[in-house]
Amino acid sequence: MNTFKKITIAAVALGLVGSGLLVSKTVFADKQQSSELKTKGTLTVGLEGTYSPFSYVGKNGKLTGYDVDVATQVAKKLHLKVKFVETKFDSLPAGLDANKFDVIYNDMGINPQRQKNYSFGSQYLYTKGVLIVKKGSTLKDPAKVKGEKLAQSTSSNYGVTAQKLGADIIASPGFTESLDLVESGKAAGTFNSADSWGVYKKANPKTDLVAIDASKVLPKSGAAPMLRKDNSALAKKITKAQKALQKDGTLKKLSIKYFGSDLSKEK
Repeated sequence: MNTFKKITIAAVALGLVGSGLLVSKTVFADKQQSSELKTKGTLTVGLEGTYSPFSYVGKNGKLTGYDVDVATQVAKKLHLKVKFVETKFDSLPAGLDANKFDVIYNDMGINPQRQKNYSFGSQYLYTKGVLIVKKGSTLKDPAKVKGEKLAQSTSSNYGVTAQKLGADIIASPGFTESLDLVESGKAAGTFNSADSWGVYKKANPKTDLVAIDASKVLPKSGAAPMLRKDNSALAKKITKAQKALQKDGTLKKLSIKYFGSDLSKEK
């Protein structure tokens, strides 16, 4: 089993020598780390890049978002560079299997099927699900979607639940596309997270879409980094890094930045 080593570093600059002050710093080091990575010294991360507020291109033309920032901070804790590979949601697992990236940071929920095939780091986001429909829609009960057309990513937790409830699934590559299908009337609704809806609503205050609480039919939702089953050692290191970010308040700060509230821990 790979382990982290603690290295105590003496601070000798900026007048610290004169004060006799020593600073201890935890360094995540592992001589076998490179064998767990696609590229030595770099954490390669798979994500959509079109899924606000998790990963999207900002006004400055650079990739940004909650998942982008969390993955960047995790890489720093592990003393690694970070590289992002943008991939459509339903193709992310295949990309991971093909070793195109080391880990997926893309609002990935944990479910039994995924746990059979993949390793997960600790959860870093907690939220609930909603059913999004057009104003005036006759679809008002999330439990009664049997026979209704719902726009979903088929491999997502929400898509799986919609299928179990008997909905007629219209395959959609992402959240924005699902909302477009609902707005156009091609779909009656879509299941997704309350936080994603909140960000969309804030950016589009005049939308004719509304959200209905679906927490009674949707499992508790959240996000965790997903890795290959044979890379559980890296998953443990990522978990340790995330716990450090939770403890120092970084995850809370990032959550408030993108969602307006602290969704980094279970309530």
